[in-house]
Amino acid sequence: MRASPLRQWLAVAGLVLLLAACTRSALPADQGLFIPPTLAGEGAPLILETHTPLPPSPTAPCDNGLVFLQDLNIPDGTHMLAGQTFEKSWQVRNDGSCPWVRGYTVRLVGDVAMGAIDRQALPEVPPGETAAITIQFQAPQLPGTYRSAWKAFDLGGQEFGVQIYVEIIVQ
Repeated sequence: MRASPLRQWLAVAGLVLLLAACTRSALPADQGLFIPPTLAGEGAPLILETHTPLPPSPTAPCDNGLVFLQDLNIPDGTHMLAGQTFEKSWQVRNDGSCPWVRGYTVRLVGDVAMGAIDRQALPEVPPGETAAITIQFQAPQLPGTYRSAWKAFDLGGQEFGVQIYVEIIVQ
């Protein structure tokens, strides 16, 4: 019995594959099947730089300051009638490096309020600039000498600067 042409072709193909598998590789015997890459040039290592940002420098804390310049009205020792209402104004300067911003206050720190609200807004003033602080008062009903002392406070509730005050004599 004769083999079909397809069988003959398959037999020849199998023989070719078998012979190809049995032949020696063209690679040198000491390298096996792997050829390591070679570096072109001098072979110096390649250093990759990555940008590392510097940490932000901390901002130096500013200092609060208030300096009294002058009484704008109602000098100390002014005579008032019992129950008389009046406004007292002081000229001050922001002598610190912090701006006075919304939330800064002047607060009653001593003696009597004389009808004033015990916490008042401090004007918004940049460092080195001057401003007027004005507070409404009412003279007490009884005769005598009365004083109302105030200080500035920052957003954190820390007092700063010099004390300002009004002193009157009720007749």
